[in-house]
Amino acid sequence: MQKIILFLNGDLPSVNTIKKYCKPDDYIICADGGANGIVKSGIVPNIILGDLDSITKANINYFRKKGVEIRKISEQDTTDFEKSLFYILEHNLNNVIVFGAVSSRPDHTLNNFSILKRYYKILDVKMIDKEFEIFYVKNNVSFKSEPGKTVSFMAMPVAKGISTKGLKYALKDETLEFGIREGTLNKTSAKTVSISFKTGHLLLFIGK
Repeated sequence: MQKIILFLNGDLPSVNTIKKYCKPDDYIICADGGANGIVKSGIVPNIILGDLDSITKANINYFRKKGVEIRKISEQDTTDFEKSLFYILEHNLNNVIVFGAVSSRPDHTLNNFSILKRYYKILDVKMIDKEFEIFYVKNNVSFKSEPGKTVSFMAMPVAKGISTKGLKYALKDETLEFGIREGTLNKTSAKTVSISFKTGHLLLFIGK
């Protein structure tokens, strides 16, 4: 399945990290100012979309000369991240890797987590930042790791019946709730980790 790479206007990991996830046949989308961050990387997107209030004029001209489609979407009821997810759904695409969702602006970061919550059950979306792979768990997940890696959970706002295997601090049919109890700064204790829960929404951070 073709992978979709989406660049937002937040902090990007290193070019080496980005290129670990990018393959030649991936479809690359930049949400407005997300295009500013990739100019020096040599990455050329398939499309730049959004209200275009953040991308510089110089970069618009640069990518236009590269043959990149530039689509202005003027409505202001949604963020450029959500406009990009609309585009992905409209074109029957899936399997999305997002860079730039996390930044020094906590309001932007939390807003992106909120938007992702609306779409994670109909799209496979994973955010990559400098330290973590971040995604909502669809009831259960298993992944390979090395012992000692950081794993954190955040209920959004509640997740019940959480059970884990392969973590230093195991959970067994437990509840996490935003503002009440968190599940941050756990550590892997095995090469395979599994996490399941029964109801609610659970945001997972896996240390790279």
